[in-house]
Amino acid sequence: MPRGYNINPVTLGDYLKQYRLENGYTAFELSLELDVYNSTIYKWENNLTKPQGKNLNKIIEFMGYDPRIHNLINTKYYELN
Repeated sequence: MPRGYNINPVTLGDYLKQYRLENGYTAFELSLELDVYNSTIYKWENNLTKPQGKNLNKIIEFMGYDPRIHNLINTKYYELN
């Protein structure tokens, strides 16, 4: 397992970090994908802040599922606000 990998994610930040590590992204690369600052990724992954609004939607679209409900969804038919 990669360093910092959480095998039992609980928070949205935990799921985001788990997804990032499983898919070989650095925090910087993920920040580019989600169009946020690198420090924002750090804050989310360390549960200092929670993604809101459009950033939450970007995460759901990028990951392909909503980690808040822990089920894979088909984002093709998922309406993002």
